[in-house]
Amino acid sequence: MMTEPFAHDSHLSQKLVIAFELVVEEGEHDPALLQALGDETASALQKEGYLALPPAYTGQKGIESFFVEFAVAVQQLATALWNNHAAIAEGVADLSGLVTIFTAIMPILKRIQQAHRKRMGDEESAARPIRLTVEIDGASVGIEASDLAQADAALQIALKYRAAHPVVRATTKSKVKVRGQVHARKRRPRR
Repeated sequence: MMTEPFAHDSHLSQKLVIAFELVVEEGEHDPALLQALGDETASALQKEGYLALPPAYTGQKGIESFFVEFAVAVQQLATALWNNHAAIAEGVADLSGLVTIFTAIMPILKRIQQAHRKRMGDEESAARPIRLTVEIDGASVGIEASDLAQADAALQIALKYRAAHPVVRATTKSKVKVRGQVHARKRRPRR
């Protein structure tokens, strides 16, 4: 009998699971940057209460991408939603699933952006920004750095997603994936 991973863990039943993946731009290769950005983001999120789920063994050597799944307590999300209820109250009725999902992924998006800026430097990070994509049940939307700076960012990104995919009905049971695509660091010429 086959069951879903972690279905037997009752403490995960009230959690939203989010897949987080980092890849390099096509044709570029910088495994050290991927590992550093991924580790730094995962560590910061674990300090904020996100639970990193054990990765599936792939048998591959080397790193072409960084992938981890996080679980976050729905109660923690409810607290974050309540703290932002004034901004969210404007038209949330049919967006509640999306707002819950985007509230959960905002720390992931912000942490990867901070780690990228720290590793690449402000100037290069601005010139070659990380491209973030959120995919929910197979439908994706790109996230710009300016989207993350807004006070009601979770609601604004949920509205952007709803405009792009009006027929997708997202819930906390939806399959959620966050993907960051980074440029390799500029190589210094050897002397």
